[in-house]
Amino acid sequence: MDQLPVRFNPAELARSGRATRTTLPVSHFSRFAAILADDSGSVEIEATFDWTNDKQLVANGSQTCQVNMTCQRCQRDLSLQLSSEFSLVFVAEEADAEDLAEHLDPVIIGESDEITVVDFIEDELILQIPSRVVHEDETDCDPAVIAALAGGQETPVKTYNPFKGLDDLLKN
Repeated sequence: MDQLPVRFNPAELARSGRATRTTLPVSHFSRFAAILADDSGSVEIEATFDWTNDKQLVANGSQTCQVNMTCQRCQRDLSLQLSSEFSLVFVAEEADAEDLAEHLDPVIIGESDEITVVDFIEDELILQIPSRVVHEDETDCDPAVIAALAGGQETPVKTYNPFKGLDDLLKN
């Protein structure tokens, strides 16, 4: 397997027909790292580039990374293994992306024929983050926080109703 350069031309890789692999630190993916508890760890990417029968340039592959996030239940760090397979279609501009079938995920290259690994895969990484990040087993959470949540009483929320005065007018 060949090393995927940090900046590459997907069409050239498709012509070569070789599988590629690269490993980059999580810190290189700024939008992705901003969601995490810290930017430690690395992202492993394997991809092959090819042309479809419709003359679309595609990349098929997988990404894997071990990241640290914050548990939404107890606010302690939690280690997660994120991995996914992807099939991405390269397009020149956003208008071309709108013409693709819904099941195809576009990557906009723009005027340049080259793209960076970060631009290529960062959105896929972000999509792998679960919507609810909590320890699978509640016993892994901070016991003091769990006790406080279990014993705490809910404070009634005072709401403002701007139309309350209308109710009084309608009764008269």
